[in-house]
Amino acid sequence: MNDDTAIETAATAGEAAPGEGGTALPGPAIDALEGAAEANRLLLERLRAALLANEPLIDPAMLRGETAEEMEASFAAARELVARIREAVRKESAPAVPAGAPGRASPRPQGAFAKIRAGLEER
Repeated sequence: MNDDTAIETAATAGEAAPGEGGTALPGPAIDALEGAAEANRLLLERLRAALLANEPLIDPAMLRGETAEEMEASFAAARELVARIREAVRKESAPAVPAGAPGRASPRPQGAFAKIRAGLEER
């Protein structure tokens, strides 16, 4: 049983509907629950900041969740979205020109004497 479940169990056990004869939580227990909830909120904010620092391209509005598991699940979905966008941009920006230099062509002689000289040199 993790801390969140223990807090929720304690909170629901102490909440009694009027007329059910249950007892309400004493003041120190309520303070402890509120303190634990505040600590949980601060830890979630730290987790959120760490996740955003890890992947700065993720929009902070994409990270949501009331628990660490929900926050990590939304981070995984946002990270996948960023990866798909990167892949699409990479495909779009791929050069349309084939790689490599064109084949070298020998220069053609210009004048009649140059043609005769080039023909005699090939022998």
